[in-house]
Amino acid sequence: MSLTPEQNIEAFIELIKDYPSVFIAENRTDLEQQIDKFPEDVESLSEAISAWCLEHPDILIALTDQLDSMFGSTSEDDRGQAESNPKPQPKDYKTDIKNKMRESFRETTKEQKPSDSSK
Repeated sequence: MSLTPEQNIEAFIELIKDYPSVFIAENRTDLEQQIDKFPEDVESLSEAISAWCLEHPDILIALTDQLDSMFGSTSEDDRGQAESNPKPQPKDYKTDIKNKMRESFRETTKEQKPSDSSK
């Protein structure tokens, strides 16, 4: 089964959301710097994500696992259910990635830092 660019992007977004610990601080900084340079159109965005992941082997492995778990063994029933969910507009993918990065990376950073009890 070949995956679509949309599936690749959606799996990357889910990876950020569900497994932010895969992204070490250097990877997060690099992704935050690169994301605005990523193209808007779906196919090019998917290719840019894949190219970025190739530079970060741990994330590439995690993305591959995420793709397998999300789309590897899709039955007819699963496909029908997934198709009923509204698909994000292509222009929304980068915004979704940025939002998930802010949410997930902030939460992971909070967990790693001791809380300031003087507040």
